[in-house]
Amino acid sequence: MADQYHPKFDHPAGTQVDGLPRIKSIYLHPVKSCGPIEVDRALLTKTGFLFDRCFVLATGPLKEDSSSEKWRFISQRTKPSMSRIETELWLPNKYNYTATQDQSGGYLVMRFDNPETPTWADRIETLLRTWDPSTIPQTSFIVPLSLTATEIEGFQTKPKTFNIHSRDAKGIDMGEIPSVAAALPQLKKFLKIPNGDGLSLFRCTPDTLVRTDKNLAPLKHIGTPAVHGYTDQQPININSLSSVQAVSALLPTENQPMDALRFRANIWIENAPAYDEEEWKRYCILPKSQTSLSRAQVAPTLSVVCRTSRCTMPNVDPAKGTFDTDNPPLDRKKGKPQPSTTLVQYRTVETGNKAALGYLGMHCVPEDWCLKVAEGQGEGLFVEVGDEIEVLERGVHLYGSTGNDY
Repeated sequence: MADQYHPKFDHPAGTQVDGLPRIKSIYLHPVKSCGPIEVDRALLTKTGFLFDRCFVLATGPLKEDSSSEKWRFISQRTKPSMSRIETELWLPNKYNYTATQDQSGGYLVMRFDNPETPTWADRIETLLRTWDPSTIPQTSFIVPLSLTATEIEGFQTKPKTFNIHSRDAKGIDMGEIPSVAAALPQLKKFLKIPNGDGLSLFRCTPDTLVRTDKNLAPLKHIGTPAVHGYTDQQPININSLSSVQAVSALLPTENQPMDALRFRANIWIENAPAYDEEEWKRYCILPKSQTSLSRAQVAPTLSVVCRTSRCTMPNVDPAKGTFDTDNPPLDRKKGKPQPSTTLVQYRTVETGNKAALGYLGMHCVPEDWCLKVAEGQGEGLFVEVGDEIEVLERGVHLYGSTGNDY
């Protein structure tokens, strides 16, 4: 995405574009609200891309016997510096992993600026590694992607309930794992978590998934009800560089250009007019004709269920970990939050969600039939950068227009 601001991605709404839309970039967000990982290919599963938003950070009571307080997930809405927590996946078989293979030996790496005053030894080590005297020493730690029954018993990890928005979620508390436990005090200080609160990392497991209960995709297409872990209701989010550039052009000059990564999509498309994706109801992803990597011989197909109603998180500059505003006039002390102010003004294109700060991007659900075909072939249903998109159905979307249950 280094070239995301190039004019070649700017296709105004309603213009004709030669060829099919293409996948420009794919992103995984292993820890909800932390830094993403750009990948060349990702494995599509019923719950979205494997390893996307499979961990979450949450705060809660320090003492186990404190029943008056609940654990609650934290995000960039209140902790914008989370955007500066870097993540990395280390997999034994980087490109040909499957959802069912044993992930033992696979790790998540988390990295953040050390909030402590660095020692001379830290400074020298950082200088020798980076050759940049201004580089801040970092703290990093590893988290196993899976735990055996013996490890769960040995580490005394156990499921806990915590709150995500208005719902209860569950996850394995990874805070007792030595590598995680050793780093949590510094991470707590980096995020400015109050001393009286606990901080831990939770892992989503198959038995902690929940069924989607709003903006439902038709069962005649997706097969079985959609389920998700720590994503916001839907498994996959898709967005367009043309749409982001169109919004960016509406921003105050001081807020241009706008980094597309503020919107935390899984799939970024190019070669489509701005906002064209808002008419998609179903689409399939056409595998590239030439690839040296194994993948199922079937086109991944997804149902598009609704627009993405935006919150305050796009106001966070992902590189700086701070909220952005425009420049205030002389008679005001503070600027207005951006891009939210502009999104509300120009991108309130429907009234389905009264709390929405504008709309940009689309929520999608994988269809069962292609997952079953891939399973029958014994191959992973991979999506790759460069794949083309064929729109199968178009129509009108309205957030919340479907029922609240299947």
